[in-house]
Amino acid sequence: MRVLMQNRATVLRVMAGDTIQMTKTREALLRLGVEVEFDSSPEADLSRYDLVHIFNIIPVEETYRFYRQAKKWNKPVVLTPIYWDPAEFLRHVEAKEESDFFAWLEQTDHLRQEILDGVDLILPNGRQELQLLVEKYRLITPARVIPNGVDPLFFYAKPDKFINRYQLKDFILCVGRICRRKNQKALITAAADLGKTVVLIGPINDYQYYQECRQAGKLKFLGPLPQTWVASAYAACALHALVSWYDTPGLVNLEAALAGCRVVTTNRGTAREYLGDMAWYCSPEPASIRAALHQALYNPPPARLREHILAHYTWDRIGRLTLDAYREICG
Repeated sequence: MRVLMQNRATVLRVMAGDTIQMTKTREALLRLGVEVEFDSSPEADLSRYDLVHIFNIIPVEETYRFYRQAKKWNKPVVLTPIYWDPAEFLRHVEAKEESDFFAWLEQTDHLRQEILDGVDLILPNGRQELQLLVEKYRLITPARVIPNGVDPLFFYAKPDKFINRYQLKDFILCVGRICRRKNQKALITAAADLGKTVVLIGPINDYQYYQECRQAGKLKFLGPLPQTWVASAYAACALHALVSWYDTPGLVNLEAALAGCRVVTTNRGTAREYLGDMAWYCSPEPASIRAALHQALYNPPPARLREHILAHYTWDRIGRLTLDAYREICG
């Protein structure tokens, strides 16, 4: 089987969750003997491929061109939507660029509708994501939930490497892009009430917001780090917190859980489907975040969490589930 994966043109240059999901799924499929290539050109020659797998329906203009090209070539199309509803987030954010984003999202929704109606199979990352699509777009296209995955290397994470280099202990860690949707400012505010320092690892997507974060409490910003250093940071921290306005489910939640962290995470999105009662949940407001942090800090990490993640969410398992989905439409 030959598969072409397609995603936004910047996916390998501006790294985000869709980058990891696409590249790690591809690697897992290659290990299973599937020929998988990536091409971000909307004019790609599809004659060699049995199937086109498109990722990410939010940057829809590019996604739509991929979809139309696949239809032109009469190729089966699988879509991993990575969809979230930004309405609640945008109601709480006054920044002009966020309002512009909401207007653009509504103006382009007819393209998402056409894609969702026309592809052969949809692979959401969770049941709640699927439900959002059903409610908003009256989805009738066949769908199969395929979760996100995690690299097993995080299971073997040790704290010494990070502690020796940065001399940091008993801190709250947050890994991810620095931006309003990830809600780090509210996390820093809540952590300050508990006398805790927040360590941020990841790129700055919004410099103005980063400056606001610096004024909110005790912060140590380390920027992007290699995966082995991130793994060691997970092992060294008091807990990891992802308090976004929405995540599906947050790859860093899976990494942190596999590294043995206490995990505090948003109740907006699909995290509960993955972590069950083995994490602490909060809404995006500082008071709720503070309460979840306090509970997590004074309770031991759930004993079953690492084994649960390792059993259900490795990329090799995700690869097998994805191949089963391909076979469903290709025979």
